[in-house]
Amino acid sequence: MFPLKLQIFLIVISVLFLLLLFNMIKKYELQLKYALLWIMVVSIMIIISVFPKIAFYFTFFLGFQEPSNFIFLIGIIFSLMIIFSLSVSISNQSYKMRQISQEMGLLKKRLKELENSSSCEE
Repeated sequence: MFPLKLQIFLIVISVLFLLLLFNMIKKYELQLKYALLWIMVVSIMIIISVFPKIAFYFTFFLGFQEPSNFIFLIGIIFSLMIIFSLSVSISNQSYKMRQISQEMGLLKKRLKELENSSSCEE
């Protein structure tokens, strides 16, 4: 079992982080689609902090030596999920930026053609 002090510390840290997330969402500093994974991580942290037997159950069920190994694995998996999500977002933004710059280049070219044709007519 987790010591009571550790449980209380984890619950307080998790709740503070959850409040920080909601505050950032409220101030539009963090979009909801990016915050959902963090909210899920914090929710799992709160659940494991309140009910530590869940970690011991999965430790035994999956064959880990210690519950801390299971917790680290969960942390690594969620970190990878967040990194993957951010990589997909960056790729989409890069694609959109390339499209916008190409459209801007075409518009500049068209503007120069129109300026040249109007100056020739005068």
